[in-house]
Amino acid sequence: MCTSEVLTLKWSLKCKYELDNADLYVPVDPNKIPKFLNKPSTYQVVTKDTIVLPCEVYNPENFVLAWKKGIAILTAGTTKVTPEERIRIVEGYNLEIRNVQINDAGNYICQIGTLEPVELKHTLQILIPPRIIGITSNGKVSAKKGSDVTLQCNSTGNPPPTITWSRKNNMLPNGEKTFIGNSYTIDSVRRQADGVYICTASNNIGTTVNEEIDLNILYPPEVKEEQSIVFTVEGQETEIVCIVHAEPKADVS
Repeated sequence: MCTSEVLTLKWSLKCKYELDNADLYVPVDPNKIPKFLNKPSTYQVVTKDTIVLPCEVYNPENFVLAWKKGIAILTAGTTKVTPEERIRIVEGYNLEIRNVQINDAGNYICQIGTLEPVELKHTLQILIPPRIIGITSNGKVSAKKGSDVTLQCNSTGNPPPTITWSRKNNMLPNGEKTFIGNSYTIDSVRRQADGVYICTASNNIGTTVNEEIDLNILYPPEVKEEQSIVFTVEGQETEIVCIVHAEPKADVS
């Protein structure tokens, strides 16, 4: 009977590598690099509505995803950093903003926390319905006949509203039905230009709004005879009529 014994020899090999001015390149499988499935976009939303900004990532693995607005961090991974209750993460890593406000406008960045962070930037524009914030003399304007009159209508909104002028139950003094511009000027105004002028603001967001300006033209009495020659019979009572136009109203005697 024969027996055998195996001897195990333990040894070690020490190797020394010296890299002088050399770059260490570690190949990475392109299929494992995380990347965005969305493209940078500009989104428009009306105030008080809800918007969802997409951030879909291919192969996120264990990389941390974060949302930022400018340099302010909103979320990091599953942790919500911002105290704003209207903001939350939905459907993966999309950012939802409810009851959108004017100050929500700006650039939002979804970031992948790789060694060199990769970013996806969306721009959010807030659409604001038109609002008229001021009109000439709070809607009551008086002007002397022959003077130049300018009616002003100021508005806000995004995009900036278009102001259209019209005249209630009449054409504008220049013979047109409407005029576009923040102000409307009447040169050498005549007394026939008095009346109600309407400024309408619109920007295709929400509904149009309008304000009225009552224009009152001041002028001295203008006398018009109904008949230049009146025939009568001796002893018969005769009425002579004259028409007086004036603003303010004149005393006729």
